[in-house]
Amino acid sequence: MIGAKLRGLSAVARATVPKRAPKWLAGKTVGRQKGAGATSAAAAEGLYKLSPGWAAWTQPGLNVSDGWSEPTEWMPAIENSHGLPYTHNTFSQFDSPGKLAHHWGMVIDLRKCIGCQSCVVACKSENNVPVGVYRTWVQVVEVGQWERDPDGDGPVVLEGGTYAPSVKRFSLPRLCNHCDDPPCVEVCPVKATFKREDGLVLIDYPKCIGCGYCIQACPYDARFFNPIQQTADKCTFCVQLIDRGLLPACVTSCVARARVFGDLNDPDSEVGTLLAEHATERLDISAGTHPQVFYINLNGDIVDAATAFNTVYPYAAGTNTNQYDELTGRVLLQTPTGGERGAT
Repeated sequence: MIGAKLRGLSAVARATVPKRAPKWLAGKTVGRQKGAGATSAAAAEGLYKLSPGWAAWTQPGLNVSDGWSEPTEWMPAIENSHGLPYTHNTFSQFDSPGKLAHHWGMVIDLRKCIGCQSCVVACKSENNVPVGVYRTWVQVVEVGQWERDPDGDGPVVLEGGTYAPSVKRFSLPRLCNHCDDPPCVEVCPVKATFKREDGLVLIDYPKCIGCGYCIQACPYDARFFNPIQQTADKCTFCVQLIDRGLLPACVTSCVARARVFGDLNDPDSEVGTLLAEHATERLDISAGTHPQVFYINLNGDIVDAATAFNTVYPYAAGTNTNQYDELTGRVLLQTPTGGERGAT
């Protein structure tokens, strides 16, 4: 609790911040001049706008030296803690994927996905993804059409008879496909985007200049511009977790067990078993990128609806699309560098 004198207040009312407060506040004394409440409130509001409490990156006392904030530690501590070989060109520079120790991939069972968006929330929480952008999203699409009712009981009456909707709703989880031949890696002019030997496509953020070439090169709209980091960003399969023997946040949070992650080189793994027992499809294989995210029960109607942006909810649209801009009113994102960034 804040301690303060309740009697005999002088011209200045003072309070001592408790010791259990953040280090940058602990033990300090804050005060308010008598009769200057409006001025102090305005100053406090201005300070809050510059350094809001929820924006941890603006609070020095909340910054911890754990590898996330130190550019020289990002690669060895977070994105490549095991020192795996990586390439800035094509994955073909390595041995064939089947000969490598691991080749990570994901299988998504659309029969189980209920569109609850738990994976989206878990991803944003685990990876500190800013408001308004997403590393993974669940696209909710409607498939079907109006059909003539032979009994004449349809709700829509036209000259040729009555018609009723024959429509179904599907959920299509989307994320970076960690392609074996990723175009985003090849177009990066500063070699900030790279592919690890185990199949992960990652970004060396301190190197990224935010040119957006990789964002445009991705055929899956899986990349976006991070308004806080001022760099390109995307799904990493939660590299900080899998390098420590854990599963991605979207997998552990899936209430229906629709997302399964594992080693594609291990036939006895859960992903290996699913690929052996079920017919699977991948998105936009005609692009020649060899995506490593596989879908069970993915059919052409769902793909067509997703491609046509027949999306029900704004949060279910890819953030790198014109449709997302239209659904959200082209919301401008305030960046810590002082400028405003929005779609044009």
